[in-house]
Amino acid sequence: MGKTVIPLNDTQLKNSKPREKDYTLSDGNGLQLLIKANGSKLWEIYYISPITLKRRKTSLGNYPNVTLSNARKKRQEYLNLLVNDIDPIEHFKKIKNDIKEEQSRKKNTIGLVANEYLETKKHNKKLKDITIKKAKSRLKTHLYEYLPKKENEAIYNITFKQVIEILKKLEEENKLETLSRVKILLIEIFKYAYVSDIIKDTELFGKLELYNFKSKTKQDTKNNPTLTSEKDIKRLYNDILNYDNNLITKYLMIFTIHTAQRQGSIITAKWCDIDFDKKLWIIPSKQMKMKKEHLLPLSDTLIKYLKELYNLTGDNDYLFPNSQIGSTRNKYPHISNNTVTKALRLMNYTSEQQTAHGFRAMFKTVCKEHQEEHNLINEFVEMILAHQTNGKVEEAYNRATNIADMRKVINWWSEYLDRLKNEVLV
Repeated sequence: MGKTVIPLNDTQLKNSKPREKDYTLSDGNGLQLLIKANGSKLWEIYYISPITLKRRKTSLGNYPNVTLSNARKKRQEYLNLLVNDIDPIEHFKKIKNDIKEEQSRKKNTIGLVANEYLETKKHNKKLKDITIKKAKSRLKTHLYEYLPKKENEAIYNITFKQVIEILKKLEEENKLETLSRVKILLIEIFKYAYVSDIIKDTELFGKLELYNFKSKTKQDTKNNPTLTSEKDIKRLYNDILNYDNNLITKYLMIFTIHTAQRQGSIITAKWCDIDFDKKLWIIPSKQMKMKKEHLLPLSDTLIKYLKELYNLTGDNDYLFPNSQIGSTRNKYPHISNNTVTKALRLMNYTSEQQTAHGFRAMFKTVCKEHQEEHNLINEFVEMILAHQTNGKVEEAYNRATNIADMRKVINWWSEYLDRLKNEVLV
């Protein structure tokens, strides 16, 4: 028959004295008070682990800081866990680790680390606020929205598989420029987290650097190659603005990139078709592919360039008159439709990189990828390009409203080009 354990009482605990060697007073069911030779008193609990079937012991705190009543409550917690085959030491260790991880997670979320990285870049490279804002917008739209805890996801919990699945959404939507920029941004953020000792290994950004996404063929650029990365557009636009071989050709290219119209309409444009007050280009039906009059809003930036051009060619009918009229090389009163192509080649852009008609594909591609910025549906982009739409927009809006919304897109496009001109890209 087992030895009967008489429960302890407070008087007994208070009066217990140290001896030459440590000894214990048992309260039963694994709870005991260890009285050390130095006089300290420590609650202990021991039990048989349901996992390893070995005896385990742990401390519950010093007496009298932990009272007899509280020690018994703690013992009951242990007994309740043991009944359910849960090892109490492992259980409470997990709770402690979870709390520690939660504290670390709140401090090292992807949102906070990304913001810290961007602010560091801003300080070191003196990036403009708009650049930082764009980077944050990309992260919010193309990363945070797909994470379980959004921007509050702990950065060290984000896996390579998660990132690839998220980026593949952009690949499937053919948003290749956005895909490239988000990928580079993520690599830099995770590198920053590594050197800041927030994450412990290089696996994620190392694999991401080596991962190649399959690019889809863009219908708009298949036969009319164009540049679509911001870095390349920035270089091309600056080359156009600095073009000094022929001043009228320079303005022709400026007009082409800002309006995204067909060369046939551009080279035959007349000053009587430009309404400076309404900032509108009225393209006659005979100059349109679909033989339908086209009204195109003009941005403030383009109006400024047109006024400069007017000082050069305002005494002619055409915006871009033929300087060799009457020669065998060009019998038309306006400039040749090969002028932009020749200028591109002089600036060392090959036919595989950029064509005159490709400016239309450039405009459409960039507008589609940045739709969240101009916040207008794609059909207004198609209207600017004078493409046939499915009729939904035309049914819902009158002509004046269409022009107003088209103007928003055109203004955004010109502002986008002007911003790229001097912007340091992340």
